[in-house]
Amino acid sequence: MMRLNSKEILWLIAMGLFYIGIGVLSFWFSPIYLFTWILGVPFSLYVYKRGTNILSFSMPIVVLVVLTAIGMGKAAMMITLLLFIPSFICGICYNKQINLSKNIILSSVAYLFGWTGMLIAWNFIYKIGVIDRFYSFTNAVETYYLKELSNQYSLILKSIKEAGDIQNTALGQNPKKIMEMYPLYRLAFKQFIYLIQYLFPVIIFVFGLFASLIQILFTKLILKSLDWKAPSLKQILNIGFTPATVGVLGLTWLIRGGMDSSIYPEITMATDNLLVIFSIFMFIMGILFTIHVIKNSRTGLWWKALVSILSLLSVIFSPFLFVTLGFLEAIFNFRKKERFL
Repeated sequence: MMRLNSKEILWLIAMGLFYIGIGVLSFWFSPIYLFTWILGVPFSLYVYKRGTNILSFSMPIVVLVVLTAIGMGKAAMMITLLLFIPSFICGICYNKQINLSKNIILSSVAYLFGWTGMLIAWNFIYKIGVIDRFYSFTNAVETYYLKELSNQYSLILKSIKEAGDIQNTALGQNPKKIMEMYPLYRLAFKQFIYLIQYLFPVIIFVFGLFASLIQILFTKLILKSLDWKAPSLKQILNIGFTPATVGVLGLTWLIRGGMDSSIYPEITMATDNLLVIFSIFMFIMGILFTIHVIKNSRTGLWWKALVSILSLLSVIFSPFLFVTLGFLEAIFNFRKKERFL
């Protein structure tokens, strides 16, 4: 065990008190854990300096013991799953000089499992159905919105009837078109709420992906300002899938095509969420592949600009194109990047 000077001891104590304070504060303000991507940076920096030394584990253990001793077991569990574990992975990847793309993926997975573990623990240990409450909240939002939409629709129809055909024609109002659009608006919003509920795990993953990205970039910025060694920022684009992963993904797609959702609803939902998460990765790889082609093309500047504009429009109007390109990139590795997923 390495000896600590007085400055390091004070820093360790201050960091421990900081995280104990977060645990205590979460009793009144639980959404604080939505900001673990920034609150965990000090711990990531500490792990970067200490690596797998016992001191990297002693401070979190003390924090957990103190929170548990004062009757805040929930806070101890949440700060472990949502802050210490992802931040430790971020810091240890920097310590081992692992490229940033691996760091982001590993930290994202840590956030996903952390939030999933927290939801499971609250449901089975503390008997608090967070997901049920989320569904109830989204259902309430749907009910409120549809009610307001119905009221607005009734007011519009009433004003149109009072105005008369001549005035409506002059104002460009078409009652028949409005009556046709109203059920479509209702259906679109109901579908939106359904997707939010059905793809709840994907939402958690996307949040974890952005949280890890911000945490890693912010940590990188601090390391650069301190002139400490860290992987190059260019490595953030070095994402590659192994052939085995591509094969498993393709097989999963085939199995899902023949799966009856009415017989296996939970398995179907889990499979769909897994496929959406992989599709997000494929979409990102498709964009990276397109950038690679444009950057290395020997065509003129105007041609590159035209392809860039068309690609940008395709991202908005035809995202599946980039999922397909990403799938091809994952198989053939045109960019010649390290395959680690």
